[in-house]
Amino acid sequence: MTTSSQSASALSDTASPAKYTSTKWARWLWWLVLAVLLVAAVAVGQHPRRGVDFRVYLTAAERFIEGTDLYRVSDGTMPFKYAPVTTPLFIPFSLLPPRLAVALWNVGSILALVAVARLTRRSPHGPGEAAPWAWAPALTTIALLPAFTFELFYGQVDVVMLLLVVISALGAERGQVWRPGAAFAVAFLLKPPAALIGLFFLWRRHWRVIGATAVFGVVLSLPTLARYGWDGTLTQFQMWSETLARTTPPWVLSTNAQGLPTLLITLFHPGSVATPPSFAITLAQLVAIALFLAGVLWAKPGPADLLALCCLGVTLLSPLGWRANYVLAWPLVRAATEGRFRPNLTLVAVIAFIGTVFSDKGLGFDWSRDVLLMRPFALIYSGLLIAMLWQIRRQGAPLAMTHGDTLARLPRTLRGMRAP
Repeated sequence: MTTSSQSASALSDTASPAKYTSTKWARWLWWLVLAVLLVAAVAVGQHPRRGVDFRVYLTAAERFIEGTDLYRVSDGTMPFKYAPVTTPLFIPFSLLPPRLAVALWNVGSILALVAVARLTRRSPHGPGEAAPWAWAPALTTIALLPAFTFELFYGQVDVVMLLLVVISALGAERGQVWRPGAAFAVAFLLKPPAALIGLFFLWRRHWRVIGATAVFGVVLSLPTLARYGWDGTLTQFQMWSETLARTTPPWVLSTNAQGLPTLLITLFHPGSVATPPSFAITLAQLVAIALFLAGVLWAKPGPADLLALCCLGVTLLSPLGWRANYVLAWPLVRAATEGRFRPNLTLVAVIAFIGTVFSDKGLGFDWSRDVLLMRPFALIYSGLLIAMLWQIRRQGAPLAMTHGDTLARLPRTLRGMRAP
């Protein structure tokens, strides 16, 4: 054996135990973060004034069982704002005590996060690609911890929807049709902005999955048709539309709104909290979507990064997007973290900083309100989007560093995805 090969062998022998130790500690941190979230999920469910968003679903499910109107002006600031056909999905939870139902839903959200982490592992790296980083899932979740806190506090559906989206994309890549169609249909019904994931299916030419989604959309509408009849169902959809028209404009320029359409409107209404006209909201959303599509067409991402970009876009391009909804950025933030590329890690650190400090507890109510009106979440996530698009355009995937500090890129596919 030559001297150089002996040196390489010695370096490999010393590096392997160090890598094993690092991986072991990374897993411990990951399970610790999950344990903390699980405790919070159960604790929040026991508080009678927590999980208020999920309790809206429970109330709607009870009204569905009664056959009464799902949408009522008397609901005030917490109306049911989701499609009528989503209501039967929550009937099993409505049969449980509310505290137990919220706790179970939150625990389910954490289990969904575990599943997303497993499903979004990159394919084994090849020449010129960096190996996966074991610390990425835990650090990504820590960076998005403020968003997860809101998610559990209010009992929202974003993590479950993220899992459904990932399942549908990976299922389509594996040649399945009905399973991804069903998952995507449920995700879309939970939150219509999930329709942006349709870009993934169009880009990857999964035409049959799109057809299967439409079929399952019709199937999921049958319980509502059976309960309310044709005329009654049309009435519920009309009331849903009126509810959205009544509640959306006052929200768009509130401090909570942190989507790109709100940022665009703010450019023309600096410091204003007035209710914008409906055409301004529609125009801002169309401009935001056009900018996103132009960026994707310019960058030409691989399937793993296209899915991550679309997940972020579901929140970023919505005029109703707010801080909790940015848990949908998890796959893209993971990509930025996993590469160990310092500029990307800086962006992730800024995301964590903004989420932690720019809050009522961090700055106080008045300062927090003034800062949030500057739309910091829309700005930082737009910055992340631009950085990832630029790197994908240059390298085909987000930039990454190998263990030898050599500049590389991440693999372009997730495990089970077909080659680009």
